[in-house]
Formats: sequence, structure tokens, C-alpha cells
Amino acid sequence: MATSTRRPGILSEGRFLLFAGGQGVSAIGDGVYLVALAWTSLQLTHSPVYLGLLLTTSALPRAILMLAGGVVVDRWGPRRIILGSDLSRAVLIGGVAAVVLAGHLSVLLLFLVAAVFGVFDALFYPATMTMVPALVSPDRLSAANGVWQLAVDGTIVIGPPLGGLLVGLAGPGPAFLVDGASFLVAFAALMAVRATTPANPSSTPQEGGWASLTAGVRTSFASPFLRALMPLTAALNLAMGGPLNVGIPLLARAHGWGPGGYGLVTGGLGAGLLLGGLAMGAGLRLPRPGISVLTMALAIGVLAGLLGASTALPLAVGLTVVMGAIVSATNVAVVSLIQQQAPPEMLGRVMSVLMFSSMSLTPVSYALSGAVARGAGVGGLFLAGGALVVVVAGAGFRVRAVREFGQEQASPA
Repeated sequence: MATSTRRPGILSEGRFLLFAGGQGVSAIGDGVYLVALAWTSLQLTHSPVYLGLLLTTSALPRAILMLAGGVVVDRWGPRRIILGSDLSRAVLIGGVAAVVLAGHLSVLLLFLVAAVFGVFDALFYPATMTMVPALVSPDRLSAANGVWQLAVDGTIVIGPPLGGLLVGLAGPGPAFLVDGASFLVAFAALMAVRATTPANPSSTPQEGGWASLTAGVRTSFASPFLRALMPLTAALNLAMGGPLNVGIPLLARAHGWGPGGYGLVTGGLGAGLLLGGLAMGAGLRLPRPGISVLTMALAIGVLAGLLGASTALPLAVGLTVVMGAIVSATNVAVVSLIQQQAPPEMLGRVMSVLMFSSMSLTPVSYALSGAVARGAGVGGLFLAGGALVVVVAGAGFRVRAVREFGQEQASPA
């Protein structure tokens, strides 16, 4: 009797699934937190400029410290960093919820929370991207990243609508409390895989922090693709970071959709991420990844302009669903190949360099978006961002290393 030699799929990777599930719950809390933070800011200040500055306050320490975060991850191991980040954020946001429930909400408190979260994000983001390949075999890495996109980004379907409902019915205090509890769930899930998850600190004790950092930068710049990708991703995040995060709450307020409508539009983005993650997790591969990614970026630019012109809530939700699916497929394709090519002992630093390039102009995007929205309206903000995306993607077609991404790409070794 013949026996099947087919290997079990990603669903057999129990350690990874437990980790991804815990972080998925935390991502639901993040969606609740985002709506509570942004909508409360608008209620207190009635100013798009203040909202842009608030998000800038969170993005700035994240961008500045991202490279150092990669060094810390490679030195101490991703598991330690994620556990410390989850527990610390649970304590912080629980304290904020207590202050808000006691009736002491203030704009200053919102800015302080945003700044501290930005510091934690600088460690947490490269740690998670390093943790995923430590939990699955190399042949399942693309599927794992698809499931990761599904479990973490896809939960935006739940988080923002839940946040809108909580803020609308009970105020920001319960919303912050839910976010704090979600971090505890993520902490407990990762603790459960402690026995089999490698700590894997890889920098030698003799290697100084600066030498470790520069080694990661050199490794990243040795890849022609990464050298070309970094300025492109920086420009794309400049174009879309502000419109999506500053523009969507402004769009909801301008058309009278309220915090519930804000949550639904952002949830549409999560639904798209969910669909994209499902497709990639099921084994979908992009033909000619470089060309596909650039083409999808062009589509995002067009969709952004249409979103800014939307006056009907169902249309806005539909547009963000399509945008989310495109973003998800793009992220999985790019991240999977980078994870496969980077030396394992350098992965945290390589991922932090890439994230730094993508996030370095995000604070500028947030600050500019508030000012542009005040001067040109929310429709003008989305139109300007979409036009810049089209220009940047068009420029990417002229770069050979990007066009040939995933085909004859050089290793960054």
C-alpha cells in the first residue's frame, strides 16, 4: 500500500500558530486603541493639525530608534523583546485606562502615551519579523507570513469597529482597558511556547552596539534590491501614511459617519488585509514579483484618490477592502524573500533597516497631512497622496533591481 509523502502544511506548525494567535488578539486591541486615540484627539481639539502632530509623536521615536531596535533584537533574541514589550504596554495602557475612567483625560496624556508606544514599537516590530522564521521551516516561510498577515493585520476587521462601538457607547476608558487586556493575552501565548522557542541572541558579547548596527546596515546595502527598495518604501509611506491614518478619521467626521463609521472604514482595510493574508497563506505566488508589486502600488494610488472623493460609507469601506488586499499581498511577497536571503544572525538588523527606511518619513507624513487637510480639505489630502504614490511607483519601473525582484536577485550576504 502506497503511503503519501506530502508534508503537512502550515497548520501543523503549532508553536507559530500559538504565537500568531496571541499577537492577533493584541492586534485587535491595537485597532481599538487607534480609534480611541484619534477620535478622542478630535473631540478634545477639533483640529486635524493636532491629530497629525499626535500621530507624529508616536511615529518619531519609532523611526529614530528602529535601527537600534534591530541591534537589541539580534543581541537579546526576539522572544525576550516581545515578552517585555507586551507586558510593559499592558501595564502602561492599563494605567491610562484608570486615569481616563477617573475623569482626568487630557491632550497631554494622549501625547505622552503616543510617545511611549512609539519607543516600544521600535523594538517590537523587528522582533516579530525575526520571530516568524525562528518558528517555521524555510519551505513554509511564505505561508507563515501569509498567516501572520491574516492573524495580525487581518484583525483590523474587528479592532477598529469594536473601538468605534466602545468609544461611541462608553467613551475611551473602556477602549483603552480592552487594549491593555489584549497585551496580556499575547504575553501569555508566547510564554506557552517558551520550552521550544529559541532565544537565539546572535551578536557576540565582544561586538559593540555601534559595530553591530553598522554591520546590519552594510549587510542590507550589499543587496541591490534593498538599496533600491529603501528609498521607494520611504516615499510610499510619505505618500500614504498620513492620508490613511490622519485622513480616514477626518473623512468620517466630515461626512457625519461618527466613530462607528471611522471604525468601519478602517475595518475595511483590515478585511482586505485578511483576504490578502488568506490568499498568500494558501500558497498564492505573485508572477514576476517586482512588476506585480509596482503595478499594485499604482492601483493603491488610484484607489486613494477615489477614497478621498467618497461621500458614501459603503463605497469608502469597499475601497479600503481592495487597498488592504493589495497591501497584504505586497508585504508578504517582499518580506518572505528578504527573510530567506538575510543571514539568520543578522535578520533583526536587516529587518530594522528596512523598517527604518519605510517609517523614516512617516512622522513627516503625519505632520504634513494635518496641514494639507486644513488647507485643501480631506479630499485634497487623499488626492495628493495618491498622486505621489503613482509617481513613485512609476519611478520604480525604471529600476532594474526592483523590476527583477524575486527572479535574479542578489543575496545580501
